[in-house]
Amino acid sequence: MLKNKTPSFTIVVPAFNEEEMIADCIASIQRQDYSGDFEIIVVDNASTDRTAEIARSMGVTVVKEQKQGYVHALRAGFSAATREIIACTDADTRVPEFWLTRISHNLSAQGTVACSGVFMFYDGPLFIRFIGKAFGRFNYHLAGANMAVWRSVYLASGGFDPHVNMGADVQLGQRLGKFGHVKIDRTLVARTSGRRFQYAFFQTLALYYLNDLWLLLLRKPLFYNFPNIRARSAKLALASTRSAYARIAIAGLVLACFLWISENTENRLFGSVLAHGQQNLPEVALTFDDGPSKYTTQILDTLAKYNVKATFFMIGSNVDRYPDIARRVTAEGHAIGNHTYSHPFWAPMEMPGRLQDELDKAETAIFKATDQRPAYFRPPHGWRSPWMMQLARKDKYTVVTWTVSPDDWQHISRTAIEHRVLSKCASGSIILMHDGIELKQDPQRQETVAALPVIIAELKSRGYRFVTIPELITPSDQNAPRSLAQFSSAPTPVE
Repeated sequence: MLKNKTPSFTIVVPAFNEEEMIADCIASIQRQDYSGDFEIIVVDNASTDRTAEIARSMGVTVVKEQKQGYVHALRAGFSAATREIIACTDADTRVPEFWLTRISHNLSAQGTVACSGVFMFYDGPLFIRFIGKAFGRFNYHLAGANMAVWRSVYLASGGFDPHVNMGADVQLGQRLGKFGHVKIDRTLVARTSGRRFQYAFFQTLALYYLNDLWLLLLRKPLFYNFPNIRARSAKLALASTRSAYARIAIAGLVLACFLWISENTENRLFGSVLAHGQQNLPEVALTFDDGPSKYTTQILDTLAKYNVKATFFMIGSNVDRYPDIARRVTAEGHAIGNHTYSHPFWAPMEMPGRLQDELDKAETAIFKATDQRPAYFRPPHGWRSPWMMQLARKDKYTVVTWTVSPDDWQHISRTAIEHRVLSKCASGSIILMHDGIELKQDPQRQETVAALPVIIAELKSRGYRFVTIPELITPSDQNAPRSLAQFSSAPTPVE
């Protein structure tokens, strides 16, 4: 690929009956501050209104595609493209003046084959626009309304699959990832119409996100067609109250199921996790998340006093801040794990490339400080997604969650921490506590530090032995690691 400073662009705009929106879309493209050459192609996808007429009047090329469907319009537009980079947006979308300049910058990076941006809504009620502003920036895949690709790579990939209509952009992004990096630029914001959410909120939510989930999990779409939603169909969409309630129930059920699967520490639908040890062995594992911090040294002092070994799941950024403390953790015989580099709040929803970067940077920081590479990974908040678990398997991480958590990150009292741990602890329990709080410089772990001696002393008096996560998987009296399947039953307390 020849990557000039000012590569030429073809901008493809698929359009079906968009006479109310198309002029604003084309005008936003024509206002670009880009110094290079670009052409605009509007694909008239069997429109019955003045869409094509308006586009021609604005001096752009119009290509006709009589076979209705988003993917067919895209294929026609991309086939007609002649420039080095093909960019794409929707007829109801308005791109910023720096759109092509920013895309050119993104695609000039070595190894980057495609890029995409994020979204906001420019119309609809305040509630709808707020949703767009709050959640539009979390786009995690190649999105047809705000994307670009090197034409040579697009052709090499085979282009859009004609059998995938809804999610055609997502599926193309999956295949382009085999040729290089697909960048999601969260500063590249396009303003689009919120009409689908305004007039069919739950239907849109269920269709789009279920379809994307199917593509991510099974590499094929769940649905084929988009609902045809225009402002003039608002009364019809709003009139169907019974249908709306059904969509509410479906969307709510889907969301509840995803949250339960993602948050439930013992759920294995997305992949194997280690949540506890065997119920017939009087052993427990102390684990600490989010460090190191200045409080880690006090925790290490307590562990040394009671001759207890623990496992520390470290944030790479905090390791870079306190490398000496991280080094002390391993020097004193404690186990370590990867807890990402920056502890992103929406980690399970991040693109695989961003997640891979989080894992790799954390591993690098930990290895640089301790000369050890972690073999265990704990997702931030314990939240998981199929693609996160796939990355962990690829990198040969054992994913570790927990059985008992006092929620000490909430800054509760020492006695509350003690009670919550001691009342729930059982044979094989993995106990989650915190020696840091995300990236905070002063995580205020005084109550956790104060509760730790009481917890250790009481559990020892009950006959429990403290082990690290590696020891929980491979006891000292066995040479071969246990299968994670052996940890599927719930632990029971030692009497």
